[in-house]
Amino acid sequence: MTGHTPFEVWNEDLNAICGSYFGVPKSGQNTVSGRITVKSFDTLDVADISGNIDKIVRNRRGIRQDDAEHIFLVMEMDGQLGVDHNGHCAILAQGDCILLDSTKEGTLANLDTHRRILSFHLPRQSFLNERGVVPRIGERLSSNSDAARTLGRHLSRVLRPEGRPGRATTLFDLVHHAFSRPDAGLASAVVSDTTTRFDLAVDLIDLNLSWDGLKLPWLAKQLGLSTRQAQRLFEEQGTSFREMVRSKRYRFVREQLDRVDGAHGRIADIAFQAGFRDLSNFNRGFRHRMGMTPREYHAQSVAGMAQKSKIRAGLQR
Repeated sequence: MTGHTPFEVWNEDLNAICGSYFGVPKSGQNTVSGRITVKSFDTLDVADISGNIDKIVRNRRGIRQDDAEHIFLVMEMDGQLGVDHNGHCAILAQGDCILLDSTKEGTLANLDTHRRILSFHLPRQSFLNERGVVPRIGERLSSNSDAARTLGRHLSRVLRPEGRPGRATTLFDLVHHAFSRPDAGLASAVVSDTTTRFDLAVDLIDLNLSWDGLKLPWLAKQLGLSTRQAQRLFEEQGTSFREMVRSKRYRFVREQLDRVDGAHGRIADIAFQAGFRDLSNFNRGFRHRMGMTPREYHAQSVAGMAQKSKIRAGLQR
């Protein structure tokens, strides 16, 4: 990745590909030595980011601005990157990987004269719900580990367009294997403040989204709260347990319709997988939220892929 890009253009490309993440230039910096392009890994977008700016930040304003939610699998390709995210601080060297959650604040600081990363955009609701394991968000996966080497071989396919393309579902499995903590029970976590308790509640919803037993009393018990206290926890965030669950279930359906081939014939299965049990109710709710039926949404998504390909080609010029 060579060349120079005006900082404003570089930052606009970052927003266009990754959402509301904001680049911070060095003092007096107007031009970035590097650029941002987007590649494809099966149905996933991959941002190829290089540059010598000071840092990239994700704040509460950026989180509120983005409707889509992602888990970003970041692999350091060149230089060193300092990451402050989800209560962890890590320094990434070449070959190291880390998972970032777009629903959480974070800072990526450039610790070298030049830095390049690959960022694989995994749809958050699908990634968390389909595997049922809590991944280690914000913790470095060393390039020396067997898991990182296996993952690196798979990720490198994005840099070899002439090779056999990777599959998103296989990548999901590899990432969960590499970053999972199967012995860590969420219910036994030490919760010391309201913000941490709410984050834990959201994680429990994500991991049990399709389960019929996902009810407020069950969640309250996992958190060590009364049902009324658990209800107040959501009210303090301007929402409710019921609305959060429904929103996440509809987001899961949208993610599936955006990335699954032949989704037209599987809409009922996808709705059931998301936790919906009444299809008529699901269809009415989807139309109310999106202004169209699930079939119409999928057709629009397919058309949007063609437009995205044009944008991708423009960014790669």
